[in-house]
Amino acid sequence: MFISSSVALRIILVGTLALLLCSHLPAQSVEDSSYPTRDATVVRVVREVRRDSLEKSVRALAAFPTRHTLSGATGADAAANWIAKEFTAISNVTGKRLQVKKEVWVQPAGTRMNSPETLTNVLAVLPGTLTGEDERIIIVSGHYDSRVTDVMNATSRAPGANDDASGVAVVLELARTMSQEKFPCTIIFAAVTGEEQALLGSTHLAQRMTAEKKNVIAMFTNDIVGNSRGANGKKDDKHLRIFSAGYNPVESQNDLLRRRAWGTDADSPSRTLARTATDAVRRYIKGFTLDLIYRNDRYGRGGDHTPFLEQGFAACRFTEPNENWDHQHQDLRTEKGVIYGDLPEYVDYAYLARVAQVNAAVVADLAAAPATPSRVALKGDLSAETTLTFVAPSDAVAVEILWRKTSSPDWEGFRRFPVSDRQAILPISKDDYLFAVRSVSKSGSRSLPAIPVSSR
Repeated sequence: MFISSSVALRIILVGTLALLLCSHLPAQSVEDSSYPTRDATVVRVVREVRRDSLEKSVRALAAFPTRHTLSGATGADAAANWIAKEFTAISNVTGKRLQVKKEVWVQPAGTRMNSPETLTNVLAVLPGTLTGEDERIIIVSGHYDSRVTDVMNATSRAPGANDDASGVAVVLELARTMSQEKFPCTIIFAAVTGEEQALLGSTHLAQRMTAEKKNVIAMFTNDIVGNSRGANGKKDDKHLRIFSAGYNPVESQNDLLRRRAWGTDADSPSRTLARTATDAVRRYIKGFTLDLIYRNDRYGRGGDHTPFLEQGFAACRFTEPNENWDHQHQDLRTEKGVIYGDLPEYVDYAYLARVAQVNAAVVADLAAAPATPSRVALKGDLSAETTLTFVAPSDAVAVEILWRKTSSPDWEGFRRFPVSDRQAILPISKDDYLFAVRSVSKSGSRSLPAIPVSSR
């Protein structure tokens, strides 16, 4: 049968387009492999994490009789002094690159506070190379206060090894490993107080960041991150949970309505940050998974990321997947052969080291990355293709377009484009997929992605 050359050409073009549509694009761009997927600086920071250093910190904090928020000079204040000395010792080794400070204030009486009390957060700031209006800040925290069954009991022994000496140990270890390097972003390593008394320390810090108009691009808290064996006896040392809210408390009504109209209900700042974290773990931590949990925190519980969320910052919580409540919020005792209490012997230090590596990968990759692309828009036409426009920051060498099905929790693929393009056309439907655009540095770090707005 005779087929004209013009008809044949149309058949070839249609077949080619169909092939592209069926393949849903490759998971990675094949036309440009010049930029690595892993930043060498981040690899070094991850490799530097030491299990023995983490265990030493947990056991030192658990040795205080109590670190209850209201325990005063021999309890919380003594623990704060110890943490400040540890930060200072780290800074002395790394050329005094950490700015160690105590954030002290008088907390008024209120929930779980019978009278005004002087409280202290301990901070170590690693200044970034970006300053002034260009400064971007990442905060990573753990809370150093502890408790027993009665949240107002400030005298009974409360070692708080897993809740939350484990989180503070991670913060100290990150300060040690990351202060050996330089990053564009400023990083605040925070050991906060008053978590058990209603998130007092993190609330104070979050409100100060807002009052000082700081550009906090990400906040992570580590709370209960050192145990791998659950109350059911099962062990899971290959996973860590990341909790993120699907809403933005400071979002305007118009922004909320637009986001619903565009179908980006699951793309809040905190949810986008959580996906950025899972991507970093896939690239840097082999044999370990960061599990996305689509709620702000555990059922009926709260953590130190929430005050930052309430101030409009992107904030997430890291927590072990397999909690054992016999070793949380318990008076030290033995009943019917069962030992209760948050003791250091119930911390899995090898697992805690993996958690610290997860933090190192996530925080360092984001701290080393270029700024997020600006003016990211999706063309709201009726085409079967998807057209995205963007402006890359000056320190980026490429951008990556991310996509996922509307029913998928995490990004499924990406394609890289030169920064000079300012436009990307993908042969997949905007009806069926969601998109984001992120910057790539020459060394391989990835920025927070921008969720496109509709240009329609």
